[in-house]
Amino acid sequence: MSEENVEIVRRALDFFSRSDRASIEPLLHPDVEWRTVLGPLLGVDALSDRDSALRLGFEEIPDAVEDFHVQVEELRDLGEGGVLLVARYLGKGKASGIEIDEQISCIYRLRDGMILSVRDYRSRQEALEAAGLRE
Repeated sequence: MSEENVEIVRRALDFFSRSDRASIEPLLHPDVEWRTVLGPLLGVDALSDRDSALRLGFEEIPDAVEDFHVQVEELRDLGEGGVLLVARYLGKGKASGIEIDEQISCIYRLRDGMILSVRDYRSRQEALEAAGLRE
């Protein structure tokens, strides 16, 4: 199941990068929780359902950030339904013109082929510690 979880996250990131909302929707649990480092920029703390996550990913982020995309640096299984993503959030603030180049690490939690939660962290080490792991 572990490699399946990595593949689900990989597919979700691919669908997001192609703005394919319809394909990503079945990969998200109806009660998915998403905590993003972009929250302060977008005025949100945590999202706790699929519709809110889709709205953030496909409406609010594109409305606020020009050419937003995720550049994957590492994607690996953590066991017990966890997947680590290390990536860069890239784009440009539409209102401010400020370039965004933020390295982030995320812990995805999956069950039954669906993403239950996504939590962004400022560093890989912080994400691993949150998952109860060390390098």
